[in-house]
Amino acid sequence: MGEATSDVAAQASALRVLAVSRVTPSALGEGQHAGLRLKLSFFDSPWVMLPPIQRVFLYELGEDGGGDQGFPAVVDRLKRALADTLAHYLPLAGRLEYVAETGDVFVDCSNAGVAFVEAEADVDVRRLAGDEEHDIPAFLGLVPELDAWVLPAPVLCVQATRLGAGAGLAVGLSVHHAVADGRAVWRFMEAWASASREGSPITKALGPPHYGREAVAYPNGDELGREMLRTVAPNLPTVRGVYDFSQRFLRARRTFYLDTDDIKSLRRRIDDLASAEAATAGGGHDGASSKPKPVSTFVALAALSWTAFVRSKGLGAGDDTYLMFLADLRTRLDPPVSEAYLGNCVRLCMASCADASGLLGETGILRAARAVQAAVAAMEAAPLAGMGKGWIHTMTRLPFHRMTNVAASPRFRAYDVADFGFGKPARVELVSMNHDGEMVLVGGKHDGEVQVSVSIDPAHMDTFKACILG
Repeated sequence: MGEATSDVAAQASALRVLAVSRVTPSALGEGQHAGLRLKLSFFDSPWVMLPPIQRVFLYELGEDGGGDQGFPAVVDRLKRALADTLAHYLPLAGRLEYVAETGDVFVDCSNAGVAFVEAEADVDVRRLAGDEEHDIPAFLGLVPELDAWVLPAPVLCVQATRLGAGAGLAVGLSVHHAVADGRAVWRFMEAWASASREGSPITKALGPPHYGREAVAYPNGDELGREMLRTVAPNLPTVRGVYDFSQRFLRARRTFYLDTDDIKSLRRRIDDLASAEAATAGGGHDGASSKPKPVSTFVALAALSWTAFVRSKGLGAGDDTYLMFLADLRTRLDPPVSEAYLGNCVRLCMASCADASGLLGETGILRAARAVQAAVAAMEAAPLAGMGKGWIHTMTRLPFHRMTNVAASPRFRAYDVADFGFGKPARVELVSMNHDGEMVLVGGKHDGEVQVSVSIDPAHMDTFKACILG
């Protein structure tokens, strides 16, 4: 809680910790061994300096508190399922360790285990799940602290919190980004929930993970990984780098929902603008070869976010502006990497606009969409281009106050994968939103719905909201 303000810290301190225990992997899965040491890949290394990924899942349990024995029974069920899941997802039960002699960082699983925090809080789960505006102090109290600023450090911590005298439950987790990207974390959550609900983390639909870093081989990849570590964390084993995350909990955060009709309308609006522009440029001649490429849901939402950011920040003529997002490379590498890969297999993509005034006006969203499409196309044409440490230096020179980012993906089925046997969550949120102007996308509660969570300076939130909701 060191980054929090006094108000945040005071409210979070109202949380009552009941117990802290350690969950160790049960009988190890096929191919696992307790002495595993896993070197971080060049894909993993840049994430060493980031705060952990923190997510909270809220459940409404009703008056019976989730069963005959209430919260203790729920905790026991979660622990047993976690032990069975960690047996297959062993790196998540390890510790990050720096080896000064070689300059490498490893995941050491020789003493595998995960801290499990049990707590209670007088918080109304229905309010937390239903409010548009985030109760940041409450959300912070529902995810465990994972102190990873000095290595060795744990990879994963878990917390279960009884809410409102047992009528609700919060499951929070903090996981180090250097060991797993978003897709890997969601797959772990799905396996853990399956173990709790069905008795096994491995099913016909969800096979076991693999995490051998040879799956993401790259010429001189080990040396590149070490160079990236020296760049983002030059004072290892202290990993706090050049980025300042101290203000991230002072920003306003809200969540909105766009249903199927909203998404279709947004995409159609952009496609119609593109078609009209193409028709004008072509003198009214129609032809399949000149037909603009339809926008995807992600591109449409990224463009909407970027234009909302530009308007809310008051950017205009002469201001360069940027949008960044991560692309999953698993299916784009040659050979492709399995979706079951437990690790980082993502790269940064950047869309840019030299003059923010081009993103204003009726066609501004089309300009934004085309820039995002161009960034996606460049990544697809050369997935590993620019993977050297140079992109990190480029990032540090960009004007962060004129840059927005879109995180996660509408394809992440946040509400479907996290049913532990007492129903789907009433709310899922990323607590660790780090950037001013960040928009997090996940699949919503209903078919075709997208949940949009936003973090931005409080003075700009109302304008941002108006742009998003029209």
